[in-house]
Amino acid sequence: MWLAGRGVERETTELQISFRSENTARAPEREAYGFAPTHEGSDFESMVRAYSAGYGVFSAKPLSNDRAFAWAADLRTSEAFTVLHSVYQSSWTIRTLDETPQHLAFYIPHTGSFRLSIGKKVVESGPGRLLMANNHEAGDRFIQGPHCSDALFLDWKVVRRMLVSLMETPILESLDLEPVVDLATQSGQLIGSLVQTIVQGMRNDGPLLSSPLAVAAMSETLANLVIRFGRHRLSGHMEKKKVSLVAPWHVRRAIDYMHANIAEPLTMTMVADDVGVSLRALQTGFKAFRGTSPGSYLRTIRLQAARDQLRDPMNQRSVREICAMWGFSHAGRFSIVYRSTFGESPRDTRLRAERLR
Repeated sequence: MWLAGRGVERETTELQISFRSENTARAPEREAYGFAPTHEGSDFESMVRAYSAGYGVFSAKPLSNDRAFAWAADLRTSEAFTVLHSVYQSSWTIRTLDETPQHLAFYIPHTGSFRLSIGKKVVESGPGRLLMANNHEAGDRFIQGPHCSDALFLDWKVVRRMLVSLMETPILESLDLEPVVDLATQSGQLIGSLVQTIVQGMRNDGPLLSSPLAVAAMSETLANLVIRFGRHRLSGHMEKKKVSLVAPWHVRRAIDYMHANIAEPLTMTMVADDVGVSLRALQTGFKAFRGTSPGSYLRTIRLQAARDQLRDPMNQRSVREICAMWGFSHAGRFSIVYRSTFGESPRDTRLRAERLR
């Protein structure tokens, strides 16, 4: 029977307690799993309640009819990350719901196996590799007990923002990430080492939990590494972008001109005239080199400029003022484009920056 976690329905005081069964005889001893848990218990329902309260809703079911389900976990959350160090004596499976927070998950089993499906593909953990996946693209995940593992969840909005920054155009389709990260390769070592550093920095109330600026920097770095060195649908395009030095001179000059005059009321005809080429040549060059139109490129760098101001804790301008400053005359349409590009509203960005003051 599937159980759906509903943490939002608990009282605040209940969210803060460790969920423990009265029948502690079936729960594992602390010496057996080597850490002081934030949550533990000996029945499956208590685990679902604890995880849904600490992170968000999901569905799960045990793979045994035995009512006893011994488990323990160290669950830590920050602005962009959730880290889970956990042990289970029995096997179970988890399924994402529509309302489950979207994240990029990294799974590092230490004992026992972990298996997930993406479309028709099924992959399993093994020595020398970790698994990663967008939880809304993955199917059921199977945890084989006895089991001990680390899991790192990166807010998908960070990945989406990094995609926009690197690709310089909104990406709305699925990224289709290759789920296996081979730790024997240089790129796999980069990703794996940073994942382990973040896990260690948050586990057991680690120092990262008291440094939101460090968390923000590390979340963006991890997203950057995954996009640049992971295998996914846009990997080929990323390879093409590495040969930027062979870009046509008029495209490079147009980009420089746009950045130098980003706050001015530019038209693409004005840009083409300054560069000294026809509008058609400018459009063709941008399509070949940037994979977008010059107008879309200008809008993207203006959106990023607006975002940079919204993220600045010292900037006192209102969202409407920032919107107008960067050439977006209609605040409502700006908000729609901003949300589709960065995965959050301008107000959400501003509120997060204000918390850093």
